[in-house]
Amino acid sequence: MNTDALLNEYNDPCDAPSEPLTIEMEKELIQRHRAGDAYARKRLIESNLRFVVKMALPYRNQGLSLSDLIQEGNLGLIEALDKFDPEKNCRLITYASWWIRLYIQRALEQKTRPVNLPINKLELLRKMRAFEKNFEMEYGRKPYREEVADRLNTEQERIEDLDNFAPSFHTIHSIDEDHPGMEKILEDENQPDPRERIWLKEATRRLLSAMRILNDKEREVLAYRFNLKGGSKRLSLRKVGKKMGLSAEGVRRIEEQAMGKLRRPNIRMRMEPLFVH
Repeated sequence: MNTDALLNEYNDPCDAPSEPLTIEMEKELIQRHRAGDAYARKRLIESNLRFVVKMALPYRNQGLSLSDLIQEGNLGLIEALDKFDPEKNCRLITYASWWIRLYIQRALEQKTRPVNLPINKLELLRKMRAFEKNFEMEYGRKPYREEVADRLNTEQERIEDLDNFAPSFHTIHSIDEDHPGMEKILEDENQPDPRERIWLKEATRRLLSAMRILNDKEREVLAYRFNLKGGSKRLSLRKVGKKMGLSAEGVRRIEEQAMGKLRRPNIRMRMEPLFVH
């Protein structure tokens, strides 16, 4: 997608950005802006919006949407506009590019971290990581903390605090075998899985609802045969027959008849969790 298309997508088409300004036009508008002209301020921002979009594009897919990145870049552009000295021998966008990039990078650091840090610590952490990366590429090893502190002209204690702060975060669910989620780390193996209890409760409710189509004898046979009465184990055909005054074959026929009723399509729908689990 080109820059013009992005501008159309993320801005009101009735208020499209202006054409690029000439040097003379820009100087005049800056003078008017410093005098309090709201239109001049708006014109300067709109005419440089395409540069904000171009600078935001490389930061996509890092935790913020492109529209959010553009908005952060716009804040940097506005900050630069308010600080820009028209006597400087450069264009506004040349001066503003540093501010635009700063606002985008700060937004990524602040709004995509699980734990927020103050701006000054984020800036120091960013410089520290950049130095460590360049140092390791050049010397083939990580720098010592005193080397980092000396390079950044700060106390070694501050470097140690930042280095110790960088925590590791775990997702709730497992990513792969090498990265178990918090559900595995915090799992108490001595306690039954709560999901199993929830499923069993729902499955039991649906089974009892489906069993309303059975007669009393059929329900009693299935209760003994599948331990629905809360006993210690399922009973054999012979033991069920003994309890109900029936032969083992008679119990088998009743069970088969009851199961046939429960296998009807309209009844199976009520018992779906039993087959899916």
